[in-house]
Amino acid sequence: MIPVLAIPLAAKIAVATTLAAALFGAGLYLGNKMGVSSCYEATIEAQAHSIETGIKQAVVSDKTITKYVDRVQDLQKTSRAIIKEVKVYVKDDTCNLSGSFRLLHDSAANNELPDITRDSDEGTVKAQAVTATDALETVIRNYGICHENSATLSALQEWVREQSAIR
Repeated sequence: MIPVLAIPLAAKIAVATTLAAALFGAGLYLGNKMGVSSCYEATIEAQAHSIETGIKQAVVSDKTITKYVDRVQDLQKTSRAIIKEVKVYVKDDTCNLSGSFRLLHDSAANNELPDITRDSDEGTVKAQAVTATDALETVIRNYGICHENSATLSALQEWVREQSAIR
């Protein structure tokens, strides 16, 4: 073995610099390798979370849609059943409502003021009279549509609440 004092100073500095550069390079290599693997692990974890969240959201959507479709079908079935009962409750169908009733009803359904000149204009056909049965069936249909809209809004609100609860 060569005594340390016998090695010239320049050689000692060269060995120390080479050793420091090797250690620095090894540290850089290992740090980069660990940093990249950590980045990959974080990316994989984020993708897994994204997939899990997507699955949960799909389950919520399916559940809400199924519940909504069933509810709307029940509402439509009820409306049809009520319309069938009109003949039972309105026995005297000789009562005709004036054409103005139809115009007023249509204007109200469209949420607009009725055009009072529409019935009396010479160029337009006067509104025909409507039977009480027809008027009642129309009102029942409109109420059914209103209930369907209400069910739609409730289902959408429930869907939004459940989607926002998913993390």
